[in-house]
Amino acid sequence: MGGTEEGGVGVIKTGLRVLDWFCDITSLTILYVTVVVIFVQVICRYVLEVALPWTEEFARFAFLWLIFLANAMAERQKEHFRVSYFVEQAPRRLRYGFWAAGEILIFTFFIWLFMDSLAFVQMGKRMISPVMQLRLDWIYWGLPAAVILSLLNRSRNIVAVLCERPDNPFA
Repeated sequence: MGGTEEGGVGVIKTGLRVLDWFCDITSLTILYVTVVVIFVQVICRYVLEVALPWTEEFARFAFLWLIFLANAMAERQKEHFRVSYFVEQAPRRLRYGFWAAGEILIFTFFIWLFMDSLAFVQMGKRMISPVMQLRLDWIYWGLPAAVILSLLNRSRNIVAVLCERPDNPFA
C-alpha cells in the first residue's frame, strides 16, 4: 500500500514540475517575443518612420499575462512581500496561528478573485480589441489561470510547512 501512495505523490510532484516548467517557458517566451516586438516597433517608428499600431496593443496584452504569471511564480518561490517582524517575535504556537489565519485569508481572497475573474472573462467575450481584433476574453483568461497556478503553488508551500514543521512558518 505504501508504494501506491508514494506513486501518487510522485505523479503529483511530476505534474507540479510540468506546470512549473510550462509557466516558466510561457513567461520567458512572452517576454522574449515582447522585447522583439517592441524593438521592431522602435526601429519602424524612429528609423523607418512607419507606424505599427498592433505592437503597442500586443505589448499591453503581453505585459498583462506576464504580470499574472509572475504572481504565480512568486507564490511558488515564496517571494511575495510581507512584513513579519512582529510575528517572528511571537511564540512558536502563536506564529503558527498567525500563519494559519493568513493562509485562510489569502485562500479566501484567491477564491473570490477567481470567481470574479471568470465574470470578467465572460464580459470579454463580447469585446474586441481595436487594432488586433482579438476577443478580449483571450487576454482576460490570464487572471483565472494565474489564480489557479497561485493556489496550487500556495498549497504546495502549505503542505511543505505542515510536513517540515519549521520553527518559523513564514521563512
